[in-house]
Amino acid sequence: MIKLIPIDERKSKLIEFGAPKTFIENIGKIPELEFRIEKVNGAYFYFPKILNYKIFNGLNIIPIYDEGESFRVFGYNDSIKKIFHFELENDEIYNDYKTNWNLLFLDIMFQYFNDVIENGLDITTFKKVGDKLGFDKSETLFKLLNIPVDQYNENYNKVDKWKHELAIKLEIV
Repeated sequence: MIKLIPIDERKSKLIEFGAPKTFIENIGKIPELEFRIEKVNGAYFYFPKILNYKIFNGLNIIPIYDEGESFRVFGYNDSIKKIFHFELENDEIYNDYKTNWNLLFLDIMFQYFNDVIENGLDITTFKKVGDKLGFDKSETLFKLLNIPVDQYNENYNKVDKWKHELAIKLEIV
């Protein structure tokens, strides 16, 4: 049986499953991540209509945050616990972070770096955004990402492999 955890229980349940309180309290309040880390209003509107998705089969679902029509959720039952990413109208998981919040934060910060690096991102600003997530690896991640453009582009061609290598260097896997 699939159950959507009510919005008034959401924060305490996410914290129970290891989400940093800082992160949960800052969802929708980080200007640098506007439109990337939004409040879960959309999830609670759409999810009752899509609970028949195979990806939800047998799971209790806790919306974490919205990103337009893309969502990050925590799904669990007696034998499964996982953070995952999916989009409306696509009954498939795009990213499965297991129960590793730092992998989710790596993804968020990686995308943030990509979004704003051309506008002159500095390590102090990057670290402040990471701190709002509860991600204590942001300074190291910035140094790993702030490489010559040619090298960056070469790594980006194999982005999944690169992210895995970053996770190893950050000691989060």
